[in-house]
Amino acid sequence: MITAVLYIFSSCQEDYGYRVEVPVSDITLASPEKNAEIDLNEMSIDEYTFSWNETIEGGTTLVLSGSDVLLDPVYFKAGEAKSYSIKAELLDQITSGFGIENGKTGTIYWAVKPTDHIGIAALEIRPLNVKRLISRLLLPENQKPVALDGDRPALPVSFAWDTEGEDPATAYSIVFSNNNEMTGEVVTYNVGAVNSAGITNSQLQDVFIKYSSHPFKSMRLYWNIKKTEENEYLSRSSSSIEVNPMMIYKDVRGDEEITYKVAKISYRDGRVQYWLAENLRTRKYPDGSDIEEANYMFAPSNRYTEEQVKAFGGYYRPNPSMFQKLPAAGWRVPTITECRELYEEALAQEGTYNVLRDPVFYNYEPT
Repeated sequence: MITAVLYIFSSCQEDYGYRVEVPVSDITLASPEKNAEIDLNEMSIDEYTFSWNETIEGGTTLVLSGSDVLLDPVYFKAGEAKSYSIKAELLDQITSGFGIENGKTGTIYWAVKPTDHIGIAALEIRPLNVKRLISRLLLPENQKPVALDGDRPALPVSFAWDTEGEDPATAYSIVFSNNNEMTGEVVTYNVGAVNSAGITNSQLQDVFIKYSSHPFKSMRLYWNIKKTEENEYLSRSSSSIEVNPMMIYKDVRGDEEITYKVAKISYRDGRVQYWLAENLRTRKYPDGSDIEEANYMFAPSNRYTEEQVKAFGGYYRPNPSMFQKLPAAGWRVPTITECRELYEEALAQEGTYNVLRDPVFYNYEPT
């Protein structure tokens, strides 16, 4: 570490001199050169390396900033090394944070400081001209909300991409992931030699279920286009969609599969609960074994239609041991208190109790 000395003189009736010592890092920079040009769209380069000439006890830290005086910096600890590499995608995110727009070129600044004395001045601050990534992924727009419709599972969501300069015979696949780098296990849909395709609500629901930690909370999914035969992505940067899932629950019990609608109940006190919005109508326990006939019954089929049986659900005897076994994993039978709280919440809504009633069959009288 070196020290810069500044002398400041002022004059009124008398002369005064001030000696100010500013500690300065003695680390000199090696590469990239001053005003070097970096195009993040260069597909042959996966990462960019910053290097310097000294290492010191306690390690060094690479500093990046959008300001020539290193305001609001981003730090990367390099330890005892004399270089640090940053992936192109991450460097694009950093430059975005510095206010450079997609596909535009802007100047960022870099320096290296001792990790244990990060607040001292840098001996050298170099400008670097960086061109941000140009996404070839056109639709949906990045971070666009996509609400999946359980009543229209075949409804397609349109995806489109730029194929300019590519062989017209090139076949493509739409690839989904739970991370921006598209690493780990991905979901792939082959779509052929086209520049747009539709992925159904049902297919996106399957992708959501694969990656989500909660079946009914929205999450961000990432997507990119892959050249199927070359096995390489069309765009260096992936795009994302904010997926609001279908409010449904597929209850699979052995060879029985029933899909129920789900309701998100937001209480006035801030609590949130998820309830099946249809009456349970399973004939099996979650392990696929049959519920004992003595423990349930259904409306007689000769008096009720299939739609009515679906609305009314099953009638289960109040057998405590059976009720413990009946719910699928993650679900439970509500308590009497919870049912009362639900009714009280419904009473406070427009329409009162009617919001809980089947709109067709609530007052139905069989003939």
